[in-house]
Amino acid sequence: MLLPVTAAVQVALLQWANGDRQLRGIALTRARADTVDRLVAEIVAELHRRVGHTFELEQLAEVYDDSAGWCRALVQRLAPEDVWAQDMAMVEDAAFHRFARNAIDYR
Repeated sequence: MLLPVTAAVQVALLQWANGDRQLRGIALTRARADTVDRLVAEIVAELHRRVGHTFELEQLAEVYDDSAGWCRALVQRLAPEDVWAQDMAMVEDAAFHRFARNAIDYR
């Protein structure tokens, strides 16, 4: 059950869920799927560093507002040869979606 949240958080949650759903719906080769899984895991690890293990969805939504740059840099650093992955905003959204489930106000 999701506790009441602001409209901005609701929009972010929908965007993250949609990105996760789209990413899971793409037919990828095993190698590309492994790359995507690694990138999502690294973004989640970075989110742990940025917001900690105890956080609220509002905090996560604020981090998301400024995340495009550092997520892109992280993906470019980890998968420089995989240009296709660098253009996939849904990798970022999927990572936020998975991380959001750990928020103290996400039930």
